[in-house]
Amino acid sequence: MTNAVHTLPELDEKRSVSDDSIEKKGRDDVEVDDDAVMAKEVEEFEERLQNDEATEDEYRVQEAYEVAIKVLSTRDEPDLPSVTFRTFFVGLGFSAFGAVLAQIYYFKPQTLLVSQLFLLVLSYWFGNIMAMVLPSRGIFRWINPGPFNIKEHVAIIIMSSTAAVSATAIQVISVQDLYYNNKLNAGLAIFTLIGSQLLGYGYAGLLQDMLVKPTKCFWPSTISTANLFQALHYDNQMTSKRVRLFWTVFSVMFVWEIIPQWIFPLLTGVSIFCLANNHSTVFRNVFGGGSNNEGMGLLSWSFDWNLIGSDCLFNPLWLQINQDIGTFFTYILMASVYYGNLWRAKDFPFMSQAIFAANGSQYDQTALLTNGKFDPAKYEQLGPAFFSATNALYLMTSNLSLGATVTHVFFWHWQDIKPFLKTFNPWNKTPLAVHDPHYEKMKVYKQIPRWWYFLLLAVAYAIAQATNYGAHSGLPWWALTVILLISLTLSLLFATLTATIGFREFNSSANGFYQMITAYMVPGEPVANMYGALYGQHPMGQCIAMLSDLKLGQYCKLPPRVTFTMQILGTVVGAILNYVMMVTIIDANREALLSISGTRLWSGQNAQSYNSNAISWGGLGPEMFGINGVYHMVPICLAIGVFCPLPFIAAWYLWPKAGFENVSTPIILQYSSYLSVGVNTQIWPSMVIGLFSQWWVRTRYPRWFTKYNYIMAAALDGGTQVISFILNFAVFGASGTPHSFPEWWGNDLSLSADRCAAPDS
Repeated sequence: MTNAVHTLPELDEKRSVSDDSIEKKGRDDVEVDDDAVMAKEVEEFEERLQNDEATEDEYRVQEAYEVAIKVLSTRDEPDLPSVTFRTFFVGLGFSAFGAVLAQIYYFKPQTLLVSQLFLLVLSYWFGNIMAMVLPSRGIFRWINPGPFNIKEHVAIIIMSSTAAVSATAIQVISVQDLYYNNKLNAGLAIFTLIGSQLLGYGYAGLLQDMLVKPTKCFWPSTISTANLFQALHYDNQMTSKRVRLFWTVFSVMFVWEIIPQWIFPLLTGVSIFCLANNHSTVFRNVFGGGSNNEGMGLLSWSFDWNLIGSDCLFNPLWLQINQDIGTFFTYILMASVYYGNLWRAKDFPFMSQAIFAANGSQYDQTALLTNGKFDPAKYEQLGPAFFSATNALYLMTSNLSLGATVTHVFFWHWQDIKPFLKTFNPWNKTPLAVHDPHYEKMKVYKQIPRWWYFLLLAVAYAIAQATNYGAHSGLPWWALTVILLISLTLSLLFATLTATIGFREFNSSANGFYQMITAYMVPGEPVANMYGALYGQHPMGQCIAMLSDLKLGQYCKLPPRVTFTMQILGTVVGAILNYVMMVTIIDANREALLSISGTRLWSGQNAQSYNSNAISWGGLGPEMFGINGVYHMVPICLAIGVFCPLPFIAAWYLWPKAGFENVSTPIILQYSSYLSVGVNTQIWPSMVIGLFSQWWVRTRYPRWFTKYNYIMAAALDGGTQVISFILNFAVFGASGTPHSFPEWWGNDLSLSADRCAAPDS
């Protein structure tokens, strides 16, 4: 049995589970027998791993996807109830809590996100308390069917995390209300919210056979969450080393994070160069990074796990190597563009996402509009608009990455895509078979027929067209259809990268792409531009989120129809509460939301920013990105990006054993201007920790890596996110009044957090 795990299909970058299985015509019985044998062997292998009876080589993770078997258990108890009173009570409760909180803080000066891990920990406590205190005999058996189990817990998290966001459509609806005097009625607004999300669920349903079921699509970001679920529910709580490690690290991080986040902010970014010279803007731009839009953070070191995050612990090694290569290009490109004064770079801040006039002041975008539309005469008066050079560079590298994604995915994953596409042929009689031990266990549950998703997609498309027309968006029906087709295509491409290697940095670049193509299709229409971005980016994001949830359900053996139901419930609850809270807040605080600075309690900064982006792309797009525009290379980079993977593909053909198949040009290019926004002191610790975990520990200490690496990741994030949530209310102003820690050397409010010169305003 030492090679039991290798009875799984051989899944390299050019070979597909599906491609093998589709050729086995007329051999269904043999396949079933083979899959059953494989599942049994994997169970025996896992038991040996769990009992520490396996060798070091058996623990060692050679291929990235092997973590799905060596870290996670295929264990299932089909008789465990998943839809119970506790599921609905806790699930709906946390869905309402998350949706209301997310919407309130969309209109707050202090942004607050309700994380999935935060909800996981809280719901675990609530579920176990209910199991202990509720009656469980006789007619109360349905209310309390026994110990709080893993299926209930996963169902609760899928429902509540789906609801616990401020949906993208809310941004569009609130901007129309605040800035364009177009208040949508409740039915139209809620269906806009629901329809834009259901489109993504329809995409996910069509793609799940290829991107959820196979072992190769292991969704790295889901491994840590699934591992925590299994540890909390399958391990003995009193004696399990994994559980003790989780709660120990969780508690340590809960206490530690108070220091860098509030008491000693210098620890968010320690830069020797800035400590030596906090007056030089060159030092700030290159070595600083502790404050927003400060600098690139070269050689800076953060001790704040809230910034670092656990991605470096669970992202596969080659993903991190490609990211690191792109980051090193960032240092060269951003410095070259700015200090080479390309696009008048030195006339504007080193890092900024604003749009500027020729004199360096912020561009008066609202003065461009007449009746909500671009006015050429006013543009002549205001003159041309400019980006900061590093922001323009980011737009270029993002488009290069987007173009490269098309070539990269279709070349390296065509053997997976081809048999999947064949299943949509009505004359194709060969079903797509999947050989995966987790999926083998899922066969005892009723699957979701594909026609459900076709029907869902048709209904969502009808809702989108109806609400788009009813909202007077200015986006023609044909443009909406084109955007949805592009969104479905990009969902396939990006979800493939997310599922197979864990690449997730595409949301902001994709949003800019949809704004750009909408500007070409419907020029001069800011509201149409918002709707174009909404129906492009949001369904794609929802598609990938649902695929991830379906994979989580497969790992934890939640019946697919329950996963689907929880997603829909979370969407509906979230949409209704998002809308109710939005209307309540806007009606009561309109003046504060429209003012630039807002008040201590309320701010329209997010809506203002969204409207500004819509005006800049919808109004200024052709002038800035047209053939005579300053940034005409931005759209051209899409076409150039298509050819970027070709040299590495050619090199792979010439030297097939040199490792060129691991070079991912979409990832390298996306990260080639990654540091042009935000706080950047976490980059170097992320690099070092990632290499330490995914290379040193994985290869030298495979037993520890398999058993504890992913639990450690969940614990670090869990403790951090819970205390961050509390600090937001207690001291950072989420409850209305901020309470800053007294100023001292490690908390100097006149400088950046890392004691560099303050960022350009």
